[in-house]
Amino acid sequence: MTVLEVPIVRSAARTLLTSGGAVLAILAVWTVFIVLADVSSYVAKSPVDVWNYLFSDGDAAAHRAGIAANLARTGVDAAYGFVLGLALAGGVSLLFYFSRTVENMFLPTVTALHAIPMVTVAPILVLIFDRGVLGTAVIGAAIVVVPALLTMLHGIRSTPRTEIEMIVAYGGSTWSAFRKVALPHAIPTWFAAARVAVTTAVVGALLAEWLATGEGLGGQMLRDANEFEFARLWASVVVLTVACVVVYQIVSVIEAAVAARMSAPR
Repeated sequence: MTVLEVPIVRSAARTLLTSGGAVLAILAVWTVFIVLADVSSYVAKSPVDVWNYLFSDGDAAAHRAGIAANLARTGVDAAYGFVLGLALAGGVSLLFYFSRTVENMFLPTVTALHAIPMVTVAPILVLIFDRGVLGTAVIGAAIVVVPALLTMLHGIRSTPRTEIEMIVAYGGSTWSAFRKVALPHAIPTWFAAARVAVTTAVVGALLAEWLATGEGLGGQMLRDANEFEFARLWASVVVLTVACVVVYQIVSVIEAAVAARMSAPR
């Protein structure tokens, strides 16, 4: 096993271990909550109920197929917001890095806008960008962009100043200092931004589906609540949660692989 493979294997093993522990903890808390809350079994479904709905019932295959189709649609919608949000955050963070004046002018405003609840902003975005792919991407990106921007900018700004000044002292340009020092130093933080953006992009996709498209798991869960289809609603929430955890862990493994690659001897 090579030096590069060791951190990747360790990261994958740690991911499996922590994921298994998290699943057991969630199942325990879920079961205890239903017992203590004393909610009607018609509304609150236990882990056993969800398992039966997805795997044991006579129509389990049809149930899984329906949820899988909606999950795929939500995944595509989340990908739109994820890619657009990270692209905007990366571009704006670079602009702020190379121009303190622009950062001082716009960063407080951008941060303040993030405090506005997206539920109130989303209908306006739908009116401007329509209910199609663009509107869905913009709503997702609007949720992703500010946390990702602040995280990315922090990663670039935390580069040791002495290393930047050394490159400049030896005749290097600002761009050279950024490319050779600031960017490699910021890569771990940028992956942290990507990990956070994975889950927030899903939230943006669900919001767009609730308020705009009516498709995917977001639209289906809204209809399930109105039609008292609580078994499908709980099963959809569980499947969506598992999918988010899996994608989050995949990003973590990729991050470990990139970090190992960057730290490997040349």
